[in-house]
Parts: sequence; C-alpha cells; structure tokens
Amino acid sequence: MPTEHVVFVGVPGLMWSDVTAAGTPNLAGLTGHASSGALSVRTVDKTTCPTDGWLTVGAGARAGAERSGGCGPMPAPVVAGDGALTVPDLPGIAHHNDKYSYDPEFGAVASAVARAGRCVTAVGPGAAVATADKEGRSPAGYLPDAAGLDQAALARCALTLVDLGPTVDATAPDRADRFRAADAALGRIAAALPPHTRLVVAGIADDGATPHLRVSLAAGPGTDCDSGLLTSTSTRYDGMVQLTDVAPSLLDPFGIEPPDAMVGAAVTRTGGPSGADAVHDLDLLDVGAQAARTVRESYQFFTWLTLVPLVVFAGGIGWTVRQRRRGAPPAARRKVYRGLQGVAVAAASVPAASFLVGLFPWTEASSPEWATIGITLGGTAVLAGLAFAGPWRRHPYGPAGFAAAATFVVLAGDVITGSHLQMNTLFGLSPLIAGRFYGFGNVAWSIYGMAVLLAAAWPVGRSLEKEPERRRKAVVLLVVCGLAAIVVNGWPAFGSDFGGVLALVPGFAVLGLLLTGVRISWGKAGLVALGAVAAVAVISVLDWMRPKASRSHLGKFVQQVIDGDAGAVLRRKIMDNLGSFHQPVSFLIPVLLVLLLVALLEPPRLRATALPPAYARVPWLRPVLIACWVTAVVGYAVNDSGIQIPSVALLLAVPLGAAVLAAVAAEEASGSGGGGADAPRTQAEPQGAE
Repeated sequence: MPTEHVVFVGVPGLMWSDVTAAGTPNLAGLTGHASSGALSVRTVDKTTCPTDGWLTVGAGARAGAERSGGCGPMPAPVVAGDGALTVPDLPGIAHHNDKYSYDPEFGAVASAVARAGRCVTAVGPGAAVATADKEGRSPAGYLPDAAGLDQAALARCALTLVDLGPTVDATAPDRADRFRAADAALGRIAAALPPHTRLVVAGIADDGATPHLRVSLAAGPGTDCDSGLLTSTSTRYDGMVQLTDVAPSLLDPFGIEPPDAMVGAAVTRTGGPSGADAVHDLDLLDVGAQAARTVRESYQFFTWLTLVPLVVFAGGIGWTVRQRRRGAPPAARRKVYRGLQGVAVAAASVPAASFLVGLFPWTEASSPEWATIGITLGGTAVLAGLAFAGPWRRHPYGPAGFAAAATFVVLAGDVITGSHLQMNTLFGLSPLIAGRFYGFGNVAWSIYGMAVLLAAAWPVGRSLEKEPERRRKAVVLLVVCGLAAIVVNGWPAFGSDFGGVLALVPGFAVLGLLLTGVRISWGKAGLVALGAVAAVAVISVLDWMRPKASRSHLGKFVQQVIDGDAGAVLRRKIMDNLGSFHQPVSFLIPVLLVLLLVALLEPPRLRATALPPAYARVPWLRPVLIACWVTAVVGYAVNDSGIQIPSVALLLAVPLGAAVLAAVAAEEASGSGGGGADAPRTQAEPQGAE
C-alpha cells in the first residue's frame, strides 16, 4: 500500500548517544523496526540553530536566521481569526539569506504539498517557520503544541510537521529530563499514527557551540522503512544523510516532484543493522567526526606537519654547511642528506597514511584522537620504509616517486571503489563541514593533484632519460597517465571534482611541453585553457544526461546553467574563495608561491644552489615542479577553498622536491656524481619556461 501520511518530528539537539533504553525508551524501541542514519545538520554557519534547521527543512536548501552570539528565539507564528497562519519575521529572515547565495525557496515543502491538492499541519513554532514562504504566509493549519495530537489530528492532512523543541543546551543540567519528555511525546505520536503513515524523526539542529551529527530515522506502520540504514544520492554514504535531504524525502512518498530550488535528494533505505547495533554504529560516525575535528583544530595537526620537517631540514642543512666550512669529511654530510631525504619522504607519506586509517576500527578506541594519530604515524613509517626498499631507491627520484605513486594509488583506489576512506580522515571529508560526502574534497584533491603529476613524471622522465630520441613514446605515456588522472578526478562516480579537472589539464600540458622542450606561448596557454573547459563540459554534460535523481553536482550545475541560476552558485564560490584569506598567515602563501616560482625558474636569483645539480641529475624535476606550481595556482583560482588549495599542495610537493634535492646532495657528497647505471643520458634541455 502507498504511504498516505507523513509525520515529521523535529527534536533539536538529539544525537545517537542520547538514544538509550533507559533515557529514551520510545525512540530506542523505534530503532528496532526503523531505517536509521546519522544526520549532518550543517546550514549556513558552523553550528545550526533550531530556526536554521526548521528553515532548511522547509526549503530543502541551506538557510539561516540572523544571530548575535548564540541562537535567538524561534520566530513566533500568528494565527488570524480566519485560521490563516503567518510568521511575521520571515521577510527579514529572507532578506538576511540573500548574502549567502543558497537561494532557498522558503516553505517549499508546504507549498508543493498544497499545489498537489493536499493539506499540511504545523505543530509548534518551528514547524510553522518551516511552512512559511518568504512573505511569512503559510498554507498550513496550526496547533501550538503536540498535546492534542491524536489519530484523527494526524490523519487530517497528508503532511504533519511537529516541533518537539525547544532546543536543549549540551551543558544544561536538565538535558536528559528534556529529552525524556520529548521521548514521551514521541511515544504518544507513534502510538497514534494512522495506517500507512511514515514517521520521520530528526535532530534538526545543534545544541551548543560544537557541531555534531544528529539522529535521523524513518519508520511507521505499513511503510517500507522497517530496517537497515538511510542514505541518499547526495551523500552516497550508507548510514548518512544531510538536512537538505529532508524536504525531498517528505515529498517523495506522495510522488511529488521536488522543486528545482531543493538541493538534496530523497533518502532511501539500504542494508545495515537496526536497533542497538545501528545506534552504536551511527554514534561512532559522530565519534569519528569529533576526533578528526579535534586533531585538526585542537591538536594543530597541519601546523605540526609543516613545522617538524621544516625545523629538521633547517637544522640538518645548517649542520652540513658548518661541516663543509670546517673541512669535515663528506661521509658525515652524506649521512645527514640521506636522513633528510628520509624525513622528507616520510612527511610526504603522511597524507596517504591518514586515509589508510579508515581500514581500521579506530573509532572504537578509548582515545580515537590518538588512535588516528598513531595509525597515521604507523602507516607513514610503512610507506616511507617501502619507498626505500625497492630497486628504485638507487635513483635520486625513486623514493619520492614511490611516495607520490603510493599516494595516487591510495586516493584513486578509494574514490573508484566508493570513497570509503574519505570520511572523517585528516585530509578527507568532514560531515560536520558538509561540503561534500563523496569523491575528492578540496583538501584531498590538493594532495591528489600533486601526487599524480609527480608520479606520472617518473616513468615519462625515465623514458626520455633512457631513450631521448623516442619522444613520441614518452608523450603517449604522459597522455595515458593524464587521461587516467582526469577520469579518476572528474568522473561523477569517482572523484566528481569540477575544479580539479580545470587545474589538472594545464598541469599535464605544462609537464608535457617542458619535458619535450616545446616553448610555452600565450596561444598554447589559451588552447590548454580551452581543453580544460572542454574536459569539464564533457564530463558535466554526460552527468546531466543521467536521471535527475542520479546526478552529481556536475550535472546539477549544467541544469542551473540551463535555468539561468548558475550565477548565484558562481557568486557564492567566488565569495568563498576570497574569504579563504581568513587568517594572517594566509597572506604569506601567495608570497611563498611567487618565491617558489622564481627559485624554480632562476635558482641563482634566490641562491637556490641545490636546484641546478638536481636539475642536471633528474632532468624531469624542473618540469614537474613547475607543473605542480601551475596546478596549485589554477586550483586556487577555480575552487571555492581558495588559498587552502596551494597551502595543502605544498605539504606534498615541497617535501618530495626536497627529497630529490637531498638525494642528489648525498650523491655529490659521496663523490658518485650520479654515475653508474642510473646516470642520466643526454636529454633535450626544456626551453618552455625561459
């Protein structure tokens, strides 16, 4: 039998850790015959207030109310003598949302149900807010609270929205008592459900200064939501949905097409545990999200990853300079250079190792924060050890090339097989930020972009080194590597990354031109730019040709272009890009990028004396480092994360470049000068950047 009614119950602040047989017996009982998921409630700010949550539930797009400090009171609804419901504060709220460019259609769910000839009941002020349009008008009937909700009231309309607020502060001493009262009200509602009614319960907002994943479950007599986990095409992650998925999910049981303004997708059921097992597993998703956030922010993970190798390198180089001035034998310097090479390769292996944390049950540890740090360090040691274990170690580029290739394999393999290692990892995706839930986030892409260029340059450069007269073979190899990298990056089922393709195409083009000694001109640069746009356009149009519900953000953007709505998306991304300079240190990155380019192109100008011998020993080093620079800078220009792109890219490209310099310096100190089986053969000097 089709679903005849949908009852949505919003409980701000409700987390899976709150669901216990003793504290919330009705909710705990529901999980045994329901489909459950962890709900990302991110809207327009770091934390979501109850008003933000209800606005987003009603619109199906991110929305929020103006706040000063903490969350303000829920806007008060007004019921006229004729029963007409209005929310007078909505026009001001709508004006406030103009600055975000999310373009929510306020009250879209209620309006769509009303247009379909069905009615809506709003119970409580939050539900009234969800049903009101930008003028504050609501088509819903209104009840001030859930006290009078019996079966007749729940059967009156197709859709009933129930606000069981107010929110419960995370530190409030009566938190458990308030949730116990909300659970009792939920129990009464569940007992009064008419036949063929879907009951949806969601913790629609945060309850303090710390964002968390919240509860989402669907159940009800005569419906198909009786077990397993919830998912949606917007997350592609079993057991996880987002707040913008609620609106289309409320319309889906009635066969009502979601308005174009709704950006989420209807939730579906997938396999998985139910009952206490589901509660445990879903709670661990939030545990992982909190642990990753803590390591990034409180433990200053990226700061340490930058400073430790930098300090070690500065100390090591300073020591070797002093030893050289004192006339010390070169053997000691060689050991230090080899040690610096190892440190650099290890530092560059950290990103790949951090993704491998997802292979272990680290969230079950007594301290998930130290578990993820420990596994990351252990994985780093293994990858760095392997980098120096094979025959490739004898070439100065070998260990660095291995580290880059290993990083590419880890990241590419993950997105090809479903992005299972991306979630809640240090360089991966965070459901608390909720920028995306699958494919490459901008941080992961920054690592991927550098890794794939540095890895591809290895076999192509060696091919030219051994057979400089067979350029066509090397070009074909580079094209194959480039196409594979772009498909993994941009294909909707894999990386699904729009801006990444725009940045990778120029990177591979520059690498190819410099390796083959072709001069780069403005005309060639223009052709490369057109090629990048064409690659993105082809992938996006192919995605757009799929059914609407199956499209990624690439296909959705094509539809926005067709509808004339792409301008708002581009404005938001541009503003986000410009807003990426939110810390004073951010302004140092462009300066560093300029200095790096000068050093790469003209080492003597910055006394970068280690570069010329490295260029001579590893002829493809200069081309690939310039290609990495181009990709990082273009990535900055075309991604909404802005300066974060080159900042993260430097964490891989700089250590791997330094590893090669240290290896060449070690060869010179030992007096080998790069001789032997691995000595370079003649190769045409690249002229493209002169």
